[in-house]
Amino acid sequence: MEYNYVLTTYYDGELFSTHRISDFMEAHEAWAKCVDYGNATMFATYNLTDPTGKMYTKNFYSDGRVEIR
Repeated sequence: MEYNYVLTTYYDGELFSTHRISDFMEAHEAWAKCVDYGNATMFATYNLTDPTGKMYTKNFYSDGRVEIR
């Protein structure tokens, strides 16, 4: 099976998990679930990389700030 999408999660700058996903809809659903800073103390970073290499990033901070790129 070929994995076209990669979703990585970092808590406070440390890699927490990596998920390799082959299906667009499954990748979209996983990305949509990234909505807060999770188990991080200061911030969580979520990166979704698509088959072309483009990376989408969400940063959630414990003070409520959110950055999406």
